[in-house]
Amino acid sequence: MATLDTARSGRDDQTRVIDLVFPGDVPPAPFSRADLVVTGVDHSSTSYEVRLFLNDPDATATTPRTAERGYAGRYTVFGHGGCYGGDGHCDAPAPGEDLRLAPPLTSFDTYVTITDALQRLLAAGDALRTITLVPVSLPPRRADRRPAPELLHLDDVTLQTYLTATDADQVRT
Repeated sequence: MATLDTARSGRDDQTRVIDLVFPGDVPPAPFSRADLVVTGVDHSSTSYEVRLFLNDPDATATTPRTAERGYAGRYTVFGHGGCYGGDGHCDAPAPGEDLRLAPPLTSFDTYVTITDALQRLLAAGDALRTITLVPVSLPPRRADRRPAPELLHLDDVTLQTYLTATDADQVRT
């Protein structure tokens, strides 16, 4: 698990690079699926997407989204455009404090399935060393899209791999 606080700035401070190591030299247990789980995503501002690149700490908003560049997928955030209520109006209560439905601006969790990208990387004999998060604003006009590191707020990022029942049987024997 890695947090945004432990991430380092990427190229031109447009991105965040997370050191999240998955060994390539030690054969890992076979996995049928790999997810990058992102928790505590803030969506109180404007809409944006986060592009994910494996082992490409120099990736930016203009980096081609290709396998050769380590592109693994993306997640999008539908932003609410801020809060227009009085002080504290949009503050989310601490878990267990309030039994009503969570307020609309409560952070959320999401995931991106990166199975193909991770398996491609490992098949080439490489290890996963970094995941670069490239936040890009999503205004209505495509020409207005730009790097948006100020929108990226999250609690942590975790890589989870899953075994199929067949794979689990092979690992046990």
